[in-house]
Amino acid sequence: MTDSLDFASMALQRPSVEEGLAAEEALLERVCRGEMTLGWLAWSPHDRALVMPHRHQRLEGFDEARERLAERGWPLLFRSTGGTPVPQSEAVVNVALALRCEVGSSAAHLEWGYRRLGDPWCDWLSWLGVANADLGAVPGAYCDGRFNVRIGGRKLVGTAQRWRRVRGTGAMALLVHGAMQVGSTPEALVEVVNAFQAAVDDPQRFSGDSHVALRQALPEMDLEANVSELLARMALRRD
Repeated sequence: MTDSLDFASMALQRPSVEEGLAAEEALLERVCRGEMTLGWLAWSPHDRALVMPHRHQRLEGFDEARERLAERGWPLLFRSTGGTPVPQSEAVVNVALALRCEVGSSAAHLEWGYRRLGDPWCDWLSWLGVANADLGAVPGAYCDGRFNVRIGGRKLVGTAQRWRRVRGTGAMALLVHGAMQVGSTPEALVEVVNAFQAAVDDPQRFSGDSHVALRQALPEMDLEANVSELLARMALRRD
């Protein structure tokens, strides 16, 4: 299904977790090959998995953790970026933006990349009627960072980015990604991450109170009808 995901569509697409992750890699690769200068993708998986950096495979107790999570219906998958394990399920919407950036411009900076995604996301939330959306760290959140999208100081969206060289040029390709919790309770997904932490004997634990779901802020919002507006704000932004 990866090849059938439409990078020109601003509609929310529903692949598997594995297909969605592969589609984001394919989107970045198209920019690296010079086939496009700007592309986007919004997807929410029809299945679920706990996604983590490859380095977690080296943790003592990883194999046992994988068995425990699989018994609970949470297979483990891997991503190219760092951080802590992140749950992917129907309760999560992912947005990826890929673009070509000239080296030496303001675009060639990590903060610029995060704001290229996060600022339009906050604007979109304000447009929907959320008064207290901003960017920042959230103590107690899993995969925390300085550029989470927050509502009232609680983490709504986790962000990550990857940079690669555009082949045959001095330009760079950027993929910046956000994972937004939209449904279920934050505690349910946090508990899955904590279960993995316990299985690998990592003492760090995360708090459900540090997270918020979009449905908690906007219980009546039609998500399918409004995702295209989020993508349009990101695609049309000029810096």
